[in-house]
Amino acid sequence: MTTLITGGTGFIGAEIARMLIDRGEEVHIAHRSGNLGRLEGIADQVHLHQFDLSVAGSASALLAEVAPKRLFHFGAILTAPGEEDPQALLRANALGFIETIEAARLAGTEQMIFASSIGTYGRDTGGGAIDDLTLQRPNSVYGVSKVLGENLGAYYRHKYGIDFRGLRYPSIVGPGVTTWSVAQYTSWIIEKPALGEPFEVWVPPEAVVAILHYQDAARAAIELSEASLESIRSINYLVDGIQPTPTAGELADVVRSRIPDAIISFTAPEGTPAGSVRIDDSAARREWGWQPNFDTEGMVDAVIAEVSGP
Repeated sequence: MTTLITGGTGFIGAEIARMLIDRGEEVHIAHRSGNLGRLEGIADQVHLHQFDLSVAGSASALLAEVAPKRLFHFGAILTAPGEEDPQALLRANALGFIETIEAARLAGTEQMIFASSIGTYGRDTGGGAIDDLTLQRPNSVYGVSKVLGENLGAYYRHKYGIDFRGLRYPSIVGPGVTTWSVAQYTSWIIEKPALGEPFEVWVPPEAVVAILHYQDAARAAIELSEASLESIRSINYLVDGIQPTPTAGELADVVRSRIPDAIISFTAPEGTPAGSVRIDDSAARREWGWQPNFDTEGMVDAVIAEVSGP
């Protein structure tokens, strides 16, 4: 099967590529920049394509050239840069998505796996855990663009028969992420101490943000792709890691248990709302058997091992 991954040099996309290469599959990677660091060891085993989602015609030319049977659409501008330049995000994430899914249809692509986000819900969720039926009222342009992708993809599924499936990811944990977000402490609280650096957490210790290790995130995309057509009912799915989700303080305690001299401080002013983003991903677990591999301790250990190297 010919597989194309947009955003294939990114955090999750590159790991999907690595897993598929290990299976001997033909993998094409579309990327905007020349940074291939996450493809170390497999760059010569994939087909690389320069691609800019925000440039009209780029997706159409790419899909016509590759004509993949399966498309993992993970290319996007993220929340922080999107808030700095909303129009640039809309060109890439909205107009680029529209062109991409139509080009996939014309190219005969049979399946499209879409990377969405819990950012589609915003903060006005009524309290409690978010599930796949929670009303989506995003408060970021990134979230707005992902809601568009989810719903247009579902429409193309019913109208044209493209096997569209989406994943609403929580905060993804792993080393090497440089783009700031409110939830990014979940990676840096592990990575910075592993590098011997102090880290100041900008949320209270009782804050909760749903988390998923990046290798679990990649595996979820592949397992969703391979699930039987008959099992897919919800179309767009939340996926979560270990439950219950650890608080920021509990995560810090696990890091300290592995790195006794870790300097982790919580700097949020007293009275700062902790916030809580908990996920009910029972639809994914029920419909296609989703289960994370990493618990909190295993996730911390994996990040430390990757940062520390051999």
